[in-house]
Amino acid sequence: MSNDLIRELGPLAFASRLRRLSERLMQDVSSLYSDQGSDFEPRWFPVAYLLRQRKTMAITEISGVLGYSHPAVVQIAAAMERRRLVKSRSDVGDRRRRLLSLTARGKSTIEKIAPIWDAVRASTQDIITCSGHDVLKVLDAVEH
Repeated sequence: MSNDLIRELGPLAFASRLRRLSERLMQDVSSLYSDQGSDFEPRWFPVAYLLRQRKTMAITEISGVLGYSHPAVVQIAAAMERRRLVKSRSDVGDRRRRLLSLTARGKSTIEKIAPIWDAVRASTQDIITCSGHDVLKVLDAVEH
């Protein structure tokens, strides 16, 4: 038996291996945020990026666009709201719908960390290129 059971288990631990890789990458990005004096969490990135582009969105819309479960988006939104990065309000036309938008603090935080996103994009592209495989294309095929 090797020192890496997850790798040794191959296809049986495929999801666990993806999670391990994801956690490692998230830790690295978290360190970058911390080095810049930001307490932004990597798991908030997709929601923040989306709200930066679309200004105001319902939680159900965010869930659909990101392919996240509704409870996952609610959890992310609540954490971001506690840090005063987003604000929520009820939709006037449908009180059941909760609309999210960035606060001034959220916009300021994103402007501060946007260069990190550019660096992460470039570094990730380098990693993919060095792997010799079109990893994103493979992920598309696996997801399909």
